[in-house]
Amino acid sequence: MSDQRRSWLVLLITTVVCLGAAEVFARLLPKNYYEWQHRYMFISEGVNTNKTFADGTTAQWYKPDSAINWAVFYGYPWQKPKQEYSIWSTTNNLGLVQASDAQLGKPSIAIFGDSFTEPQATTPWFYSLENHWKRLNPKGNTQLLNFGFQGTGIGRWDQISRNLSEPYNFQKVIYVAIGQDFARLGETGWNERDLKCLDNAEDCKKNHYYQAIAGDDQSEAKLQERTEQLMGKRNNTLDKQLRYGLCGVSELARQVASVIGSPCFDGRPPTDYQSNLKTAVGHGLHLFRQQVARYGANNVFLVWIPERNEAATGRVSPISQQLLKVADHDLPQGHVIRCPLTAADFYDKDGHQNEAGSRMIYDCVAQALTQASEGNDQKIE
Repeated sequence: MSDQRRSWLVLLITTVVCLGAAEVFARLLPKNYYEWQHRYMFISEGVNTNKTFADGTTAQWYKPDSAINWAVFYGYPWQKPKQEYSIWSTTNNLGLVQASDAQLGKPSIAIFGDSFTEPQATTPWFYSLENHWKRLNPKGNTQLLNFGFQGTGIGRWDQISRNLSEPYNFQKVIYVAIGQDFARLGETGWNERDLKCLDNAEDCKKNHYYQAIAGDDQSEAKLQERTEQLMGKRNNTLDKQLRYGLCGVSELARQVASVIGSPCFDGRPPTDYQSNLKTAVGHGLHLFRQQVARYGANNVFLVWIPERNEAATGRVSPISQQLLKVADHDLPQGHVIRCPLTAADFYDKDGHQNEAGSRMIYDCVAQALTQASEGNDQKIE
C-alpha cells in the first residue's frame, strides 16, 4: 500500500471514529429541541366543535358526552413511523374532559390549562383530581371544572372568565400553565376547513395537520399505514428525504439542528419561537393581572410547569421568568407552585408529559387544591 493510500485510510478511519464518538456524546446531551415537524396527529372524528359564547366570540371545544382517542406518531423518511402515545378520554355535559357533569350556579373551582391539563398525551389526571376533591370535601357543594384544552392559553381563559364565570359561579381559579401559555392570546374557533376534516375522516386532505380517526380505523396498524402515506406527502422531495432521513438516524444531526435549524428543521431552531413572544407575553400578563383582580388574589393559584427544554437543561426560559416574577409579586405566598418535572417526565420525542409527568402534575394541582380548600368559605370580592 502506498503512503498516500495509507494516509487516506487513516483519515477515513479517524473520521469514522470521531463521528461515532460525537454521535455517542450527542445521545448523552439533554434534548433541548422538539420534533413537532415530524409529528402526525390523529383524533376521533366527530368530537370537535366550535362553542359560541354570549359575547359572540367562539372557541375550539369538545362536544358533550364524547369519547376521544388521541393518537400521535413520529416518522422520518426511510423509517417506519412509531406511535408515541394513544390515549382515551371522555367529556362531560359541558364538553370538558372530566367525569363529573357541570351544574349551572353551583360554586366552582375553575382549573385553566392547555394540553398538559386536558391532557392530550396521557390518561386524564383530572379524573383522579375529582376523586381527591371528594375526599377533601365529602359534604362540600363546590365543583371542579377542567378548562384545559390543547394549544390554548390566557386569551381563551380570559374569554371563558368573561362568559362563564357568573353562570358557573367561579369561586377560585387555578392556572396550570407553561410560560408560553401567557403569549397565547387567541380566542377563535376551528376554521371551516379543519372542522370539516375533524367531523369526517374522509374529508381530511393529506396536508391537514390534524387527522380524524374514522370509527373503524382506530387500530395502531391502520394509523401507522395512514402515517406512512402522510409522510410521503410531507417529505415529497429528494432534498427532504435526504435531510430528514439523516436526522431520523442521527442524534448528532438533531442536536446540531436544535441550535442552527438546519438540516432537521425548516427555518429557525425549534425553541427559537420564545424570542418572538416577548410582546405577546406582556399582553398576556396584563390579562392575567386582570384575572387576579376579577377573582381576588387570595382565590388565584398558579401551578407552573416547565417545558421539556426547560426541564432537560435546568434553565428557566425568559418568558417563564417573567410569568413567575409577576405571579410571585401579585399572589400570596404559597399560591405559586413550581412543579418539578424533569426530562424523564416527558416523552422521548413529544413535548408533552408522559404518565410519570402526569402523576407529578396531579400532585402539584392537588397541592394547590388542598390550599384552596382551606379557605373554601371565602367568597370573591
